[in-house]
Amino acid sequence: MTWLLIKFGIRFLVFGGIFAFVAWKDERVTVQPKWALPLIGLVFAVMNTGLYWLLKPVLNLATLGAMGFLMPLVVNGLLLYATNRVLRPLQIKGIMPMFWLAVYLTAAHGALWLVLDKLV
Repeated sequence: MTWLLIKFGIRFLVFGGIFAFVAWKDERVTVQPKWALPLIGLVFAVMNTGLYWLLKPVLNLATLGAMGFLMPLVVNGLLLYATNRVLRPLQIKGIMPMFWLAVYLTAAHGALWLVLDKLV
């Protein structure tokens, strides 16, 4: 149980850091007020950890595994869209900033999966 909480805490910090970095670098992604960044990281980490593992097998089965390499990007894009709709402090203006943020979050998700779930 302790290891699961540690893994979740690491995911929370990494995803929150990505949201902060992208909001700092891209003027089309804003977080107002800034104190909401931890909340956004927390909501995305909860959805990524919980819903990702529920949605991935269903979508892989629906596509018969044909899109297995794109599935993390699709699922994280859907989770990002849901986070953007639920939390008003996060504003993403346009489809391209949302796509690139989904790419960054998917890359982080893959790195976390490799480090926390496979190597440790």
